[in-house]
Amino acid sequence: MIGERLSNWIYQHIIPKTRDVMSTPVLSVSFDTSILETIRLMYDKRLGSVIVIKEKIPVGIFTRRDLLGRVLLKNVSLTELKVSEVMSSPVYAIQVKDQVIKAVDLMNKKGISRVVVMDEIKPEGILTRTDIQLTLSKSSLSPKLIFKKYIVDTLAYILFWSWINICIQIVVVGISFEKFIISSIYGFIATLLIGGLFGGFLDVFRKKFEVD
Repeated sequence: MIGERLSNWIYQHIIPKTRDVMSTPVLSVSFDTSILETIRLMYDKRLGSVIVIKEKIPVGIFTRRDLLGRVLLKNVSLTELKVSEVMSSPVYAIQVKDQVIKAVDLMNKKGISRVVVMDEIKPEGILTRTDIQLTLSKSSLSPKLIFKKYIVDTLAYILFWSWINICIQIVVVGISFEKFIISSIYGFIATLLIGGLFGGFLDVFRKKFEVD
């Protein structure tokens, strides 16, 4: 139960959302725009892809890869050909508030490398596998790996500073090893007794900031 709640909390609050990783600004063109005009817009804005819109709804994506494979290699007219004829379709969308891991799952399921990021019905950006790989590590997308990393880091922190504390008290302060052991036992007992109070305080604190 605790592990499940912790995983859900990590998923909601720690794993980045698509708006944190997506590429912006987003460029969109009408589905009947010519390829020549589309290329000019991409060049002027220095963007590698555009969203193709029909009646305010994204219906496809046109990328540099589409330009090379579907236009230039086929030696077609740049002025007569419409972007809707060579765009990649269908287009898959995800919301700005969704976690990146949801976008990764969608890409894997559909065998695609990019999705449109929407704010309700308005395109806000494009999220690609490259964006994710350049920005995030594998561990930042998994609640289990994040929790494992937290446990390992915490243990390392405790062990490191415990040994520092031992050295300071025995070597610098001059306390005997026996007295150090006794004080450590008292400290451990006090921690157990106070732990319940801290747990109650932590619950109130989390509810105050709405992270429970």
